[in-house]
Amino acid sequence: MIRFFTHSAFHGKSELTGSDFIRCKQLIKHWPEADLYKYGENPETLIFNKVFCSDDYKFPEHFEGKKILDICDPMWLEGSAIVETCHAMDVVTTSTEPLAAYIRQFHKKVVVVPDRFDLSVLPAPKEHKGKAKTVVWFGYSHNSHSLKPAMSKVDELNLNLIIISDQDPLDMWHKRDDDRYTFVKYNEDTIYEELQKADYALLPDGVGPKDMFKSNNRTVKAQLAGLPVAKTPEEMDLYAEEKNRIDWFNTSYDKIKAEYDVKLSVKELKEIINEISENSVGK
Repeated sequence: MIRFFTHSAFHGKSELTGSDFIRCKQLIKHWPEADLYKYGENPETLIFNKVFCSDDYKFPEHFEGKKILDICDPMWLEGSAIVETCHAMDVVTTSTEPLAAYIRQFHKKVVVVPDRFDLSVLPAPKEHKGKAKTVVWFGYSHNSHSLKPAMSKVDELNLNLIIISDQDPLDMWHKRDDDRYTFVKYNEDTIYEELQKADYALLPDGVGPKDMFKSNNRTVKAQLAGLPVAKTPEEMDLYAEEKNRIDWFNTSYDKIKAEYDVKLSVKELKEIINEISENSVGK
């Protein structure tokens, strides 16, 4: 029995967070022995997804089965007890190498398991025709600071902009009076359909203290919809042209699907759990 103890479940939230969906729920769909953890269960393996020890909570330390801490954000910047929790784990998994490099300072077994996606729900990829007219940015609204510097380039190219998020950042920027901007509430069930309304995705890299640790999951998700991703003004110019978008698709799309199939994450976690079992024999 394998169980995922999610960040949202620990905090009593009914809705899954992005990390819960990407790193737990998607895997469970392709892993019959796995499910979300319920209070009172005693699984053989428990994967703590951003669930940490605290002064008055020691369950990650006291749980006696195989234990994996899964981290996809630099939670130490928010005061989480990273070191104490890691010391209680058999293995720590992370979504990126920068996160893994940090954790390796105080845990010897750290494995990168990238954010991947369920390919069974993908629609047919975007077909690219003509000059680009519309771009899309998506993600949590508190990360939209990375988009703001690119807005002048959006205006220069006279592009329509779709923003898919939990809240509309354009209201904060006082840009709502421009009818070239469209806000769509993020919905996991319709995200690929909404992404494909654009010609390419605009996802500039952030420069905040957390950004160096972030995964490429938004980039990959857009690419799985069939969209190239622009991060710079030069790439915005490049993907304005139909030929360049088609060239990107022909050279990259199949490789991305092969590398970012969530079934690979299930396989990797199974191998990690088996290794924990083998190392515990004779102890």
